[in-house]
Amino acid sequence: MTIPQIARAVDLAVEAIQRGGRLVYLGAGTSGRLGVLDAAECVPTFGTDRVVPVLAGGPAAMFRSVEGAEDSARQAVRDLRRLELRPQDVLVGISASGTTPYVLGGMRYARRMGASTVALTSNPAAPLGRWADVRIVPVVGPEVIAGSSRMKAGTAQKLILNMLSTATMARLGRVFSNWMIHVRLNNEKLRKRARGILMKVAGASPTRAAKVLEESGHNLPVALLMQAKKISKRQAERLLSSGQSAADVLRAALGERKELSQ
Repeated sequence: MTIPQIARAVDLAVEAIQRGGRLVYLGAGTSGRLGVLDAAECVPTFGTDRVVPVLAGGPAAMFRSVEGAEDSARQAVRDLRRLELRPQDVLVGISASGTTPYVLGGMRYARRMGASTVALTSNPAAPLGRWADVRIVPVVGPEVIAGSSRMKAGTAQKLILNMLSTATMARLGRVFSNWMIHVRLNNEKLRKRARGILMKVAGASPTRAAKVLEESGHNLPVALLMQAKKISKRQAERLLSSGQSAADVLRAALGERKELSQ
């Protein structure tokens, strides 16, 4: 059972981002690519760049194996220095075996820097755990093809990374109920989704949803507040700059509207 450990890792990630830090994924091979995948999806889904991947071998390793990249602990240190890893960040070291030198080197460096650390491995005896504040260890058993950790271990890693980022963003108020209110509206499919959210959450008609979304500059949190409180774009932006999350501001606005209607 890894849920308690995942919850603790989410606590660390929320604390990190609230104090201006980042959730940083570090890995090599399949593990690193899964970190890149999860981080990339956080930008359009949650409208945030606070989830950052570091892959052994750099961007080229996303598409083709870079032999030997995982063997250098020093390269991990160089990569994290280039990223300017800071004490307010939290580093998630991803390694199925928990023995990858690149990830071990990065975790040791993060600890020296004072950053929080999370180990994600499928090996309960992994040395990676020595450098972690939180150990997440999904034990998946032997792979169908011996040593091919992209299969069972990789699937478990992807699920857990999805849980880490999604729960963190929900805690930070970047979703409202099960709606992604910070979605980046950069294509027609997503603009249509935003209009649907305006209709369901704020009670807009199809015509009104399209109009208010246009008036907001295609900023969904702003549009939701404009519709919920019947206020201007500038007033909505002022509310959202108050320091509360968009979800908290919207929840209060909808509560006020409900009270007025009673």
